[in-house]
Amino acid sequence: MIRHLQSKDIEDVCNIVNSDWKTVYADYVNPELLTERGCLERSNQLKSDFISSRLSEYVWEEDGKILALLSVGKTADMDKAGAFEVWRIYVSKEAQGKGIGNSLLSFAEQQAEESAFHEIVIWAFRDNIHAISFYQKHGYVIEKEEYLGEPYLTYGIRLNKLLL
Repeated sequence: MIRHLQSKDIEDVCNIVNSDWKTVYADYVNPELLTERGCLERSNQLKSDFISSRLSEYVWEEDGKILALLSVGKTADMDKAGAFEVWRIYVSKEAQGKGIGNSLLSFAEQQAEESAFHEIVIWAFRDNIHAISFYQKHGYVIEKEEYLGEPYLTYGIRLNKLLL
């Protein structure tokens, strides 16, 4: 079930996100981002986003357990002003491969359409081939590649999809 993120869920989503960072991104992001300090900073950013309501935050919950996080909202990309962005989709390792990511992405697209957006953008690290092919499978097209610099020290790929 998809529902709004609540304060009681924050530690669970921080654990999911940081676990994914340590396993999925280990070979191509700045190693400092995978340290205890990097995880703490990421957790603090997630908490700050939740408190500020900067993004719309959702979780996937089954049997009382949080299995995934979805964060969506307006993009910060100046050349895409007015576009909707999927900021985060993270699925816990135990729940991957069960269609949760598909459901969350469909839900995000529905939120964008209901809010009268005409375009969705998503950023992924260039070396995250699994994520890029996942988005392409759902109709997203690679639009540009960019070196992300500090703190990531790797390349990102922006994908986009026009909505009808």
